[in-house]
Amino acid sequence: CFIRHMHLWLPVLAFEVVLRILLKGFGDKYPLLAPIYYCLITPVFYMCLGVTGIDMNTAAKAGYFFPPISTSGSVFNKDLLDIFTIINIGTISWKAVVKAIPTMVSLTAFSLIHVPINIPAFAISTNVEPDMNAELIAHGYSNAVSGIFGGLQNYMAYSNSVIYSKSNGKGKASSLGIVAVSAVIFVYGPTMASYVPRCMAGTLLLHVGIDLFIEGVVESYHDYDRLEYSGIWLITVVMITFGMDAALVAGIIAALSTYAVQSITYQYPIRGAMTATRLRSSAWNRSFEAQEILMDKMKGRQRIYVIQMQGHIFFGNVTTMTDEIKRKLKEKCNADDKPIVVILDFSRVLGIDSSAAQTIAKLKDSILTNYGIELVLFVTGQADGFPCSYDLSRKVHDNTVVSATSKRLLEPKDALLLEEFDQDHIVVEIDSSLERNFDSRSSIRARALSIASKNTVNIAEIPNSRVCQTLDDALVFAEDVLVAIQDPDLLQRDVNESCRNGHRARSVESAGQMMEERGVKLFLETLCPGATPEDITHLCSLLSREKYHLGDIIWEQGSASNNLKLLVCGSLISSLDDENGATETIYPGSTIGELGLINGTERLTTVKVLSDEAVLYNLSREKWETLIHENPRLAREIDMLVVRYLTHRIQHVSNHILDKRSLPV
Repeated sequence: CFIRHMHLWLPVLAFEVVLRILLKGFGDKYPLLAPIYYCLITPVFYMCLGVTGIDMNTAAKAGYFFPPISTSGSVFNKDLLDIFTIINIGTISWKAVVKAIPTMVSLTAFSLIHVPINIPAFAISTNVEPDMNAELIAHGYSNAVSGIFGGLQNYMAYSNSVIYSKSNGKGKASSLGIVAVSAVIFVYGPTMASYVPRCMAGTLLLHVGIDLFIEGVVESYHDYDRLEYSGIWLITVVMITFGMDAALVAGIIAALSTYAVQSITYQYPIRGAMTATRLRSSAWNRSFEAQEILMDKMKGRQRIYVIQMQGHIFFGNVTTMTDEIKRKLKEKCNADDKPIVVILDFSRVLGIDSSAAQTIAKLKDSILTNYGIELVLFVTGQADGFPCSYDLSRKVHDNTVVSATSKRLLEPKDALLLEEFDQDHIVVEIDSSLERNFDSRSSIRARALSIASKNTVNIAEIPNSRVCQTLDDALVFAEDVLVAIQDPDLLQRDVNESCRNGHRARSVESAGQMMEERGVKLFLETLCPGATPEDITHLCSLLSREKYHLGDIIWEQGSASNNLKLLVCGSLISSLDDENGATETIYPGSTIGELGLINGTERLTTVKVLSDEAVLYNLSREKWETLIHENPRLAREIDMLVVRYLTHRIQHVSNHILDKRSLPV
């Protein structure tokens, strides 16, 4: 059959190859290239007939044209209603009716599900967010009017809509133009069809079919897991072999199988939601001013909203999840408690199917656009991203000047190490090009820069969204943003103090002893906010300097606690010697061993040097006990440091427990 009709296939293949070449070279520049090309196929075909000397009747007999329909020229004629007058029940072949039942059932089923299938598929292809309620209502009105006048059922044709979208069709004017042309074709189409060459329709069908196959089967390979992708191939093979009816059955089987597998561990997708008022990040040593901002009900952690998901998220419950998130955000906005930062925590999610992942990607845009949220942070819970085959991390990550690997909004400034010691404050030059790039809209980046009227901070552009590995990473970044909104200078000083003399800056020798001692005093001022300058000087006199190198063990788990140490330069790693092997990185400005010194307990973890070199300042038990007797008021500052650390750690450990049993201490 294929060989016998090869003469009909060759023009279609030729037109398709030329169209592919043109789209490859000019498709992005000229979105109307494809529809104009389709319209030109008919006159080009007639030109070819004229050049070859073939008349239209000969071409029609050879099958190059659709057969003519015997009609008065319009569908509206005296024979239109004959079907309702010539029906004779006695002549009906009930055997044929029985054979047609599967087709009728399939069409009925498809008529019920075409909107939930076609509309989301078209939304994904065009990257828009559909309003399913509006779509269902529109289809309802359309079919009601059609039914009243004896018309046929109608619904959105996916392939035609994709062509319309790729042709840059949008707006009411173009839509009404399509309606007008369709109305003319509906009335005069039967007559016009006999003058349209089959190769035009064949080229259109072949081109759309190839595009849909590439989009739905080839390009989707990395977007679905093996079970879902197997279902796609099952539907494709069954449809090619047995037709649409069998393909619908195969699709139902594939969907039910996927649903059953993914719902074995089904849970309600949202585990809990709360503000970050009682959550704490691992950024322990923020300055007193920064802590005040974060504790403020209008400016601080109250403006961070954390929503934690759980279980498997798939096409069966992702709508419930997104609707619930939108409802919660709407309630917050209506109560004049609109969050600045929203954290969507997926660390307890076991798996996400590809359709759910695509819905989550569009949820980000909806949150930013419809609820006025400034920043959306996504928590994956694992180093390799979300638990799905779809590249969700790339879809939701906002590529800005912030490093993808950085956990902080700002990076430390090495130039600060060259500051003069007699200066009262730190000055950092601002990058004027970044300032010019900030728009004038009321965004956090614009407000932050307007507050920094001194133009002393080179603040990184705050992204609209970001992917973090852990909830702690997200909290650190969110807290940075809140501080930057109020005072970018303060955030820059905070980051530099926490990373001052760190391994990313320069060696201890080059920093100088005088610089190092200055850093010790700055750290102590942050750790002991109630101490006077004389108290800080006294504490410094009690500390002895120690230097370590990569891999050196500061102490081992279970050893005696006989000192407190302040990390001034480098970084350490604290590890728990058990089957879980939990670890925590320690950065400059942190104290270690304070609980053991005061309470007398053995070392709870093993601490090693992580950087090339590290400098610590040691407070021995002997000097601590001397301080208790000679200056109990100053010793009280160390006691309060332990209390603050324990409080912060307890709340930090309970971050992942978003229910009423997790109470702040």
